[in-house]
Amino acid sequence: MREKPHPVETNKDKRKNIKRESMGKDMGIQPDAIGPLFEMSRDPVMGVDRAHRVLFVNPPAAALLGLRLGDDAAAVIPAHILDDPAEQFIATAALGSRKASVSVRRLEDVAVLTWSLPRQEPPGADPDRALRQLADTLMTARLAIDALVRYTKAEQDPAGREAASILYKSYYEMLRLSRHMTLAAGIVRDRLPSAPQVTDLGQVCQELCQTVGVLFESRGLAVVFHADPGMHLTMADPDQLEVMLLNLLQNSLSHCRTGDTIQVDLTRENDRFIIAVRDPGAGIPPDKLAALFAGVPADRPGDPADGPGMGLYIARGIAERHGGAMILESRPGMGTNVRISIPYKASEDLTVNTPMARYRSDGMNNVLTELSTLLDKSFYTKKMFD
Repeated sequence: MREKPHPVETNKDKRKNIKRESMGKDMGIQPDAIGPLFEMSRDPVMGVDRAHRVLFVNPPAAALLGLRLGDDAAAVIPAHILDDPAEQFIATAALGSRKASVSVRRLEDVAVLTWSLPRQEPPGADPDRALRQLADTLMTARLAIDALVRYTKAEQDPAGREAASILYKSYYEMLRLSRHMTLAAGIVRDRLPSAPQVTDLGQVCQELCQTVGVLFESRGLAVVFHADPGMHLTMADPDQLEVMLLNLLQNSLSHCRTGDTIQVDLTRENDRFIIAVRDPGAGIPPDKLAALFAGVPADRPGDPADGPGMGLYIARGIAERHGGAMILESRPGMGTNVRISIPYKASEDLTVNTPMARYRSDGMNNVLTELSTLLDKSFYTKKMFD
């Protein structure tokens, strides 16, 4: 019986085998063993090595990104995502005219990226009218509370003062929810209004951290701010930046315990400012991380009442509105680290003769609104608002 001849290996086959073997040696892991795991996934998933080469890409990712095996991922994906050293984090990226969030997990020298596109609005949905009506109703309620406190002299006796504080706190909690719904709607439509001015990021961060630190000192929580020397000027909407930072602090404060310290750092890296907020809190489970980042309700055990959980989504949207990005890194038991990058704009507009933004023009309003789910009712008195 004649033996079946062995298949002849062509030069093309040899080149493929050499490339596959060299890739496996370079990465310390076999990409061929990982890629097939995601072939049937409905989510876009791809693998990238430290040289930014595409090691595997499933069909949804190939359709979304236009990348193939061996392509340079940096042609499509921002460097701050590909080069971030964290083992596991969530970030955002602009893919042409579309925005997406990406979950990154490093397996040895291979970064596995899972993409998520924002949900589309239901056909015919028009929440703008409802939001305007809600804002008008809240304004009427605030005027009614002011009138009630003024004409009944409610704050002159302990029982009346406590009742007034409860009313004011409830008002600010509803105002926060209304503001978040309005901001989220603007982010989804890419119609978030802003009023850019020459803004000193250092001043915004320092004064806000000092205020929040004083408010939470009685609870044994500290907020520490550090910035590189010099001014940190850029074109930005200072009110939106304050709302962004307050939402990051609110997220950290709600998961810290007595004695914990929240660290806020402001640094400059090349052409970007980096605002980092780190806390030693409980951290966020991986199955909840992507949902919270995208603004999807994802309750965690022990969470305070926090509306629909849009804080991180809004912070991300404000950062992107300023040409920046947000990276979120968190693990259960290891705390949370959020990094916001804001472009450094050294243009002719940023001169010493340009009027600086008038920071905190609305007094304590932003602080009392964004932290209303955490602050005690004793902070909500008419004297505080006047």
